[in-house]
Amino acid sequence: MARVDSLIWLLMGFAQLLLGQQLLTDPTMAIVGALLQGTGGGSVMLGIYFLIFISRHQKDFNQQYLKSENATLVRNDETGILEIVDTSPKIKKNLWYLVPIIFTAFGAISWLVK
Repeated sequence: MARVDSLIWLLMGFAQLLLGQQLLTDPTMAIVGALLQGTGGGSVMLGIYFLIFISRHQKDFNQQYLKSENATLVRNDETGILEIVDTSPKIKKNLWYLVPIIFTAFGAISWLVK
């Protein structure tokens, strides 16, 4: 599963697209709306790129993105080598993915509907 960063890029992009779409209706703010539309589209494209790239190379990133505040240093019984083990519960990990996915889906659907 790709990291949350790509979902945050998607979420920011859809928020910019929605704000830009609302500002395009006001003639005095049309330039700002057009800028937000452009940067929002770029953010969505970056989010899609990161989602594809990181999910394709997930096995390379598995051991490199452990957060030290959630990790514990444990000695392996068989080899005696110290290993960093992530001890945070699965439900907490899943919530970090679930919330941005829900918000991104709502943003994408509302942008597509308008």
